[in-house]
Amino acid sequence: MAKKGDLNKFQEIESEDRPVRIKKYKFLFLIVCEDESTEPKYFLNFKKHIPEETIYLKTVGTGRKPKGIVERAIEEKSLLEKEAKKTVDKVWVVFDKDDEDLNKTTIENFEKAFEIAAQENFEIAYSNEVFELWLLLHLTNINANVPLPRAEVYALLQEHIRGYEAHKTFEYEHGNALILQIIYEVGSQVDAINRAEELLQSQQGKTIIEANPSTRVHILVKDLLEWIAYFSYETR
Repeated sequence: MAKKGDLNKFQEIESEDRPVRIKKYKFLFLIVCEDESTEPKYFLNFKKHIPEETIYLKTVGTGRKPKGIVERAIEEKSLLEKEAKKTVDKVWVVFDKDDEDLNKTTIENFEKAFEIAAQENFEIAYSNEVFELWLLLHLTNINANVPLPRAEVYALLQEHIRGYEAHKTFEYEHGNALILQIIYEVGSQVDAINRAEELLQSQQGKTIIEANPSTRVHILVKDLLEWIAYFSYETR
């Protein structure tokens, strides 16, 4: 696993601007996200560590609610399989609990997202309440026994980042992917994984909606890193 500094600085990688020979790739890894900026850019950054023509990593931002994200993942998987003329090996969907507990309808739609994902054999990296909890875990421990509203997650991100002299005037703006550069610079991925695992274990016995704070983003990160390590070894 990469420690602080091991991944170097965050390098924003845009979508391919020229034809890619997808058929040449050995493994197709699709990640479909709720957010249209920060989340897909975060995962796309792993691309620079992938040996050439081994893992084809595609990230998609949707701006949809959980059920809509899973439905979009079905569409994206089909499109990618047609283009590559082979089966997509891994599909992950990334979304937040947010206000999905607002009423009976939103709860039903939230639960339906998990039902459809299970039917499609998709993995889910959810966060309760928001993806930024995963970023915060790069910087500090979180009390599992105290619910953490998203506004407080944003405030804590700003507070901890401002603790570094180079970022003492930092202002968090939701959706601004600049925060990824800072997280890679001052945070620890290993610590984030360990903290996320502890949080998830502490929430056992609770429903996903009740399990605040918690996240499964670290499971997706570990899965991706393990495949990168596998193909890095294979191509030596």
